[in-house]
Amino acid sequence: MLLLVGNVPAEAQTAWYERIQFGGDFRSRYEGFYQTDREARHRTRFRLRLRIDTEINDDTRLQIQIASGDPGTPVSTNQTFTSFFRPKPFNLDRANIRYNPGGSALTLAMGKFGSPMTRTQMVWDDDLNFEGGYEQVAWELSDRVDVTLLALQTAVNEVSRDQDAYMLAAYGEVGFRFGPHRLQVSVADYAFGNVDQVAVGRATGPLNSLLTNQVERDAAGNIIGLVSDFNMVDTIVQAEFDTGREHYPLRMLGEYLKNTRAATDQDTGMWFEAEYGGSGETGTYELGYTIGRIEQEAALSPFVFSDMPGTNLWLHMFTIAYVPVPNLTLDLTMHISRRLVTGTGANDNWLTRPHVAAIVRF
Repeated sequence: MLLLVGNVPAEAQTAWYERIQFGGDFRSRYEGFYQTDREARHRTRFRLRLRIDTEINDDTRLQIQIASGDPGTPVSTNQTFTSFFRPKPFNLDRANIRYNPGGSALTLAMGKFGSPMTRTQMVWDDDLNFEGGYEQVAWELSDRVDVTLLALQTAVNEVSRDQDAYMLAAYGEVGFRFGPHRLQVSVADYAFGNVDQVAVGRATGPLNSLLTNQVERDAAGNIIGLVSDFNMVDTIVQAEFDTGREHYPLRMLGEYLKNTRAATDQDTGMWFEAEYGGSGETGTYELGYTIGRIEQEAALSPFVFSDMPGTNLWLHMFTIAYVPVPNLTLDLTMHISRRLVTGTGANDNWLTRPHVAAIVRF
């Protein structure tokens, strides 16, 4: 007797390991730091990510990714060329399963995964991967309107015999299509519990990201927590336009961030992106500009864009990229940043950071 699975003979079904897809990228770049009253700094870095994706069955996908980088920070997979030619660390960066029964509107996921929500690096660095699970429902109301709703549960820090730090999120997105153009509006609410552990982890524990939020100290001067709690409401409006030029769409994004549990009035962030091109096709180029204004308590600084010096910041970022041959991109990015609130003894001059990179994707 011949068993049929989905109208396909079982013996003809492809084994899950034969459906494995391999991917990844390698980037090497030069970075400079130039600021008045500060000695110029120069460094070179690389990033290597290797990923496998496979369909375990018709409804379930498995993803595993390993990446270079300092295991002390969740926001960067870059590895600096330093430390006397010693070997560089490699880490488990993603490991997750995603279940979408019968191609329905429902998706369930668990593990360590990239952001399932539209977000910018004002709130979450692109390299940050959440740990926990999410439930998503996505459907089309019509040919021109689609809706996505999502709930996210994360473990920020698990503590034996004490309260855990966690982050819960609710997310909603509506997309509109106007011919070849698309407009998307999304709102996310990121609510942290026991967030003081982030500050303590940065001061005494394994967390090695930049902390620019206000902190609380005990009588001995030790950091014991954050001045603010964090419930970040993030609204993003994004538009994608067909310019009539193949491979050269125009994307524009505006974002407003509000920490509703900040202890001070330095609780908002604004972000704008414009990007022209970016198809990745051979012989094409991409132009981009980003401006951000992030107040000190608007976002949790250890998790924001690793290439900007935390919160309390003005940021201008210019990008130009070119694809000379398949799977190779040459990239020049310029970051120009300055503190919003000055006069605290730190260097308040504009900091200029050029990045020159070559990126190989496979």
